[in-house]
Amino acid sequence: MKNLFAIIIISAFIWSCAAGLGKTTNDSKPHISAQKKADSADEWEITVFDTDYETFLASRAQPKSMFTESGLKSRNQLLVAEWNNRYFSGINPNFYEVSIDYNVNEKYGFDFEYRLYQFFAYCSWKYGIWFNGLRSIDKLK
Repeated sequence: MKNLFAIIIISAFIWSCAAGLGKTTNDSKPHISAQKKADSADEWEITVFDTDYETFLASRAQPKSMFTESGLKSRNQLLVAEWNNRYFSGINPNFYEVSIDYNVNEKYGFDFEYRLYQFFAYCSWKYGIWFNGLRSIDKLK
């Protein structure tokens, strides 16, 4: 189950890159990848393939000190469920290209939970997508 999440995300990323060959668009979507850290068997890392995401984290995202791991985990559970509902219902299939396999029983680590939560805040900020699980301070800025 741990590796299934990473395999799905990486496969979707590879598929989306191959499907996008030959066409150029200014309205790109963020791509997300998760895998276990090479130096730790218990920690996960998340990578968002959008150049504005790291800038968003540095300039607009709330600092890590404003969160707890358990608070982020509960919010991420709601946000992932909302994302997956939109994916499976076919809402905006050009944006929600993959489902997110998030296991609430898995201990992903604080950094992973923070970056996943900020991914949803980033989508709200950049693309104007409303997620019910975001704190009001993190919604459309």
